[in-house]
Amino acid sequence: METRNINKEEYKSLYSHMKRDFPHNELQPFFSVKRNFDKNIYEGFYFTENVDMGYAIITAPENLKYALINYFAVFPEYRAKGYGSEFLKIILNRYSDRTLVLEADDPSAAKTPAAHDEAVRRVKFYERAGFHVIPTTRAKIFGVDMVIMASGQNENLSAREIMHSLYLPALGAKQWLRFIDIIDF
Repeated sequence: METRNINKEEYKSLYSHMKRDFPHNELQPFFSVKRNFDKNIYEGFYFTENVDMGYAIITAPENLKYALINYFAVFPEYRAKGYGSEFLKIILNRYSDRTLVLEADDPSAAKTPAAHDEAVRRVKFYERAGFHVIPTTRAKIFGVDMVIMASGQNENLSAREIMHSLYLPALGAKQWLRFIDIIDF
């Protein structure tokens, strides 16, 4: 398996995958995704093995010790075959000099048993890959209750500090205050 960078000509087709793979309330508008790629706030790549099998979009400003996995998806026809775990290993290796951070739906905020089970499954998937939940009192991102997870065994991480350093360049101060609500313990 390998990766290939997402180029400007692929932004629209990438976004069509994102619309399929992520709920509307978790998806940034196309203009925002494109702007963040153009400003080099986002790095994106496809996972390939002769064909594209999934993708990741990462916020990875050069001056930070953190990187955020904004979007990570395996195409439906390749799911439940171990590719997601392999792709995560590639991402962890690619950003081995940083603490990788991600957001996952908070199982305790699920509205149905099926949504709860799916959220628990995702958190466990990331835990098996080496991520752990950063304790917070509340983490609401774009109106969605989330758990914030980080790679490695870093103790005493502040979810608010990490997410502020990662989201502020992409959103700006007004949007940060409007859409991100994180309270550490």
